[in-house]
Amino acid sequence: MFYKYPLFVKQLVKKAKMIFLLLLLLTFIPSLSLADENAAFEHLYEVMDNYHKTFDVYTDLSEAGNHFVMLGRMSSIGAGDKVEINPSFTDSCYSGVTCIENKFSSSGNNWGGWYFMNGVLEGEETQPKLNWGDYPDAGFDLTGATKLTFFAKGKNGGERVEFFAFGVGRDANTGNPIKPYPDSSPKVTLGYITLTNIWTEYELELTGVDLSYVLGGFAWVTNTVENNNQNITFYLDEIRYDKSRLDEPRFLVSYETIPSDSAFDTVMKNVAFGYDNALVLLAFLSRGTPEDMQRAKLLADAFVYAISHDRWFEDGRLRNGYQGGDLILFPGWKPHGKEGTVRMPGWWDVGDNKWYEDEFAVSTHTGNVLWPMIALLNYYKKAGGSQYLDAAKTLGEWVEMETRDEKCDGGYTGGYQGWEETDDNPDGQEKLMYKATEHNIDAYPAFMMLYEITDDIKWEERALYAKNLIEAMWNNPDKHFWTGTLNDGCTINDSNIPVDIQAWALMALDSYNSALIWAENNSYTEADGFKGFDFNNDNDGVWFEGTAQMAVAYQINEEKSKSDFYTGELITAQISALNTNGKGIVAASHDGVTTGFDWEYFSRLHIGATAWYIFAEMEYNPYWGIRTTLIPVPDIKANGSDGPLTISQGDILTITVSLDPGSYDKNPADWWVAATSPFGLYWFTLDWVSSNDPIRVYGGPLFSLSPYTILEISTLPLGGYTFYFGVDDNMDGVLDATYVDSVLVTIQ
Repeated sequence: MFYKYPLFVKQLVKKAKMIFLLLLLLTFIPSLSLADENAAFEHLYEVMDNYHKTFDVYTDLSEAGNHFVMLGRMSSIGAGDKVEINPSFTDSCYSGVTCIENKFSSSGNNWGGWYFMNGVLEGEETQPKLNWGDYPDAGFDLTGATKLTFFAKGKNGGERVEFFAFGVGRDANTGNPIKPYPDSSPKVTLGYITLTNIWTEYELELTGVDLSYVLGGFAWVTNTVENNNQNITFYLDEIRYDKSRLDEPRFLVSYETIPSDSAFDTVMKNVAFGYDNALVLLAFLSRGTPEDMQRAKLLADAFVYAISHDRWFEDGRLRNGYQGGDLILFPGWKPHGKEGTVRMPGWWDVGDNKWYEDEFAVSTHTGNVLWPMIALLNYYKKAGGSQYLDAAKTLGEWVEMETRDEKCDGGYTGGYQGWEETDDNPDGQEKLMYKATEHNIDAYPAFMMLYEITDDIKWEERALYAKNLIEAMWNNPDKHFWTGTLNDGCTINDSNIPVDIQAWALMALDSYNSALIWAENNSYTEADGFKGFDFNNDNDGVWFEGTAQMAVAYQINEEKSKSDFYTGELITAQISALNTNGKGIVAASHDGVTTGFDWEYFSRLHIGATAWYIFAEMEYNPYWGIRTTLIPVPDIKANGSDGPLTISQGDILTITVSLDPGSYDKNPADWWVAATSPFGLYWFTLDWVSSNDPIRVYGGPLFSLSPYTILEISTLPLGGYTFYFGVDDNMDGVLDATYVDSVLVTIQ
């Protein structure tokens, strides 16, 4: 029996490690046993941390983590053309897509090299410029870094090059300032290095160096004499400081691009779409571990910052996309004279020697304001923080003031397209007059949640106003939603029918269930070895994000078998789709899956698709932050209390368990009851048994269990006892404890 403890006291030390491991298993982390889902979370963690574990100078061209992106040429007089640099070289790089090709041509007694500099951007300039120490407040504070590392190799071997950092605005020989705002440190150098033709890592030690104001993050120089009058070519890659910044708010890059000739992989290199990042925030909330919540907060803080730090607008909007990596634009970069603005995405064109931006990313579409609003509200409901509620209100007011339309069936228009007003773009953005069913579906839960939180009736009116448009877009004869209206705000756009709004309407409104049948009959497709749903009804490929959306909708519609089937297809894609990493979900089953609009989906790892897969696994409705199904609720009590409970040794202790199976009634499952005590770990099997290995109390269908006594005892030894009751979501005899409750009892 459980209370006959003396026989087991000697085994306590032996069991300690096993107890610790089993306690980890029994801790309530939903889906801890679901390896595929855990892998998806791991992928999101990795993407989120990719550019903040170190402070990168260069890893790939246009990489979101790059700093010191301005290249400053150094050379002897008249020999500038003898030193060349190509940061888009792609042949035999150390890692990634690109590396840096460097060339020096010997001529007479010349010298030359390149500085990797921060630069500055002022006023109405759209391209940054070099800063050799002439501008204030334009240096990075790298305090805390202890080394700078990089990889280098020569084309042939034997090339002699000096590598160094800092020293901008200072005399190269004395280190004394010669400019008003120089680097905080004189040049720190490795001296001349003889390269081999094999990639080799080099390290510049920085202990004791003043890194409080850095303009020149890396540099190289060489000369004719060191290279015996020979021309040289050498390569650089993976230049970075060992400075971690994992506590900074930031956005995740949406796609993992690959080497290709596709414009997609150039344009999307560093883009962090607001919609995708709102989904990731919600994915973290869906599981809600302490680390998930910390990461959700960083994303929520990033949205709050972005709302009030646009480079032009001050009306509370968000852009469609930002740049991953650093949230805040580099020091000294002040577009339109504004300091500390949020970074916009883009790419560097080496041929044009120019930075370009994507029109869609800099635009503001209504749905891409509403999804961050939904994420902020769900975060506020779970974690509190008035700044998140205020930010959501700001976004809601922007949608109301800028996109409400009185024509025909009301609703909200599409937002704004293009760049802000500049000298090159005097007309500024174009207002989009169409109304998207999708945007208005988003608006309904966003406004309704604000009404529920604030009790301000204006938000309810706005929710119902969006709902009017949604209802008007319902095609009752064919049981599906139209995509929205044309630019007149009245005429139905019947040229294209997306699948997402068929699923989203059910999630947002808990209605229009028959739209799922239309999706089955018109958008189901099989391609590339996968079964799922296309974006629309031309069935030219599987869109995994939409397939996950349908899986979530099926859960709400109580069609668990269908949801499980498509979730299984997503797991297969996680493992074997083109360009997968075994963790995340790619956007589509092959490149070029069409949408019926002016964009396509590619088989690239996508944080948005990964988040939707997590929602399917977690049975989570991201609009409302609630479960799609009623999950089993095990309950264990001590003397009728959820604990913690403290009693005297002579008091009677009664432990009872009960279960509400929720929507899982009659599903086969493993049942577990365990207890930790001062003298070991025990499992309840209609008796209490000491064991290092889990012992199942029952394997069979879940059912409604009224409070059942598993222990009634007095005179327990002094100390702490924790009792657990858990059930799995399957029946295989393996401890998962997917749903678990516990109660702590102290005997004194």
